[in-house]
Amino acid sequence: MIRRLIILLLIVGCVPLTISNIQSAKIVDKGKVEFTPSVSTTLNTFNLGVQTAYGLNRKSNLRFRLERIFIDACDRDDNCENSFFNYKFNLTHLSFGLKYQLIKNKSAIYLPISFTKEDESADILKLIEPTYIHTFSSEKNTGIINEFTLSIKALYPFRPETKVKDALLVYSIGLGISGDIDKWVIRPELSFLGGGVGFPLLSIGLSIYP
Repeated sequence: MIRRLIILLLIVGCVPLTISNIQSAKIVDKGKVEFTPSVSTTLNTFNLGVQTAYGLNRKSNLRFRLERIFIDACDRDDNCENSFFNYKFNLTHLSFGLKYQLIKNKSAIYLPISFTKEDESADILKLIEPTYIHTFSSEKNTGIINEFTLSIKALYPFRPETKVKDALLVYSIGLGISGDIDKWVIRPELSFLGGGVGFPLLSIGLSIYP
């Protein structure tokens, strides 16, 4: 399963991993929560997910993410079993980690561990995903575009022999659109792998602050 995921990722370009970010550099206040349901899509792939953040203190959040990934790379005029590159399968992605503020409302680091499993396999793809996030915020709540966020993420296989050169880099560009940024933010985002590997992943989420 892991070999199949890596080949699909690097050669077919379906990007069957949850590479999007869909968050800003801002930290949720202590004791507060943030919920962000989202959808993402690229070639032959559709993702449905939700993230939640909990404020541990004024500088750090604990974040969780659950996502379902649906991949349909089958040629309708062929049988999926006739080619290595023809697949139709679903996966579940779970990740969690600590987000820490570097500069208030401007930059943060997020250190999650992720687990991705195909429904019909017992194998689990485990990754460490250190992420740097930088957000440019509007001084006024204009009700149009309040945030512009850039992030870079490294995907490291979770195994002892992993080297720095084994990492894949993910770049994301996102916006924060809101009429009341303290209560809700719409987050469209474009993510892509460094080196031109695969197709860009287009995502949109809605952050809610109850």
